[in-house]
Amino acid sequence: MADVPAPHRPLRVVGAIVREAQATAATAVLPWFGRRPMPKARPVEGRRPVILVHGFLGHPEILRPIAVHLLREGWPRVERVHYSSFDTHFEQILDQIDAIASTMDGRIDLVGHSLGAVACRAWIQTRGGAARCERFVALAAPFGGTSLYRMVPGPLRRALDPRGEWVTRLATLDNDVQTTVIRARYDTSVLPARRQTLGGDDVREIVLDGLGHNGMLWSPRVAEAVAKALLEEKKENPGV
Repeated sequence: MADVPAPHRPLRVVGAIVREAQATAATAVLPWFGRRPMPKARPVEGRRPVILVHGFLGHPEILRPIAVHLLREGWPRVERVHYSSFDTHFEQILDQIDAIASTMDGRIDLVGHSLGAVACRAWIQTRGGAARCERFVALAAPFGGTSLYRMVPGPLRRALDPRGEWVTRLATLDNDVQTTVIRARYDTSVLPARRQTLGGDDVREIVLDGLGHNGMLWSPRVAEAVAKALLEEKKENPGV
């Protein structure tokens, strides 16, 4: 099931380009300003701890807007995975998710952006994460790789290779967790756009207008969409 925006409008395209440039600049400079303390959680009964995972060339602070929104809206605990994009192997990101999940009780939720979303799905499907994860939200995720993978330096390249072992392996596995795929209409990092999609009765897809790949990280619309997806009622009879 997909929520698709209206036809293209020139002003929206221009706006998306401007917002993407601003978001990319903010992503690059934010680490130099140091980490600020997160707001205190305001727990609401029934909501689960969340693990957020950033993408290639990212860092935990770019997930701050989503983390702050969730904490203020009642999620009891929000943790962010951190890894270096240049000397980290894909399996080490899964190890980081493992390490944080081991400190949490009961069921958890996962939210990943770009390569981080691929890592979340790999953890769910290959590390037994389906037994722990209740909801999974993927933002701008190259599940099928991207044509730009050749520009990626270091060992993480193979997780973005459309013909690589991880893309091939994950494509053969069923989706075991209720999943929401949120993607930007003007994403120029995951090419072609169809590589962001997932099949399965437990998958919902939302396409947001006026945003690009990095712009999603700073958009209040995306933070709200993530929160809504984490609260969505579980389908008892998928496909009915």
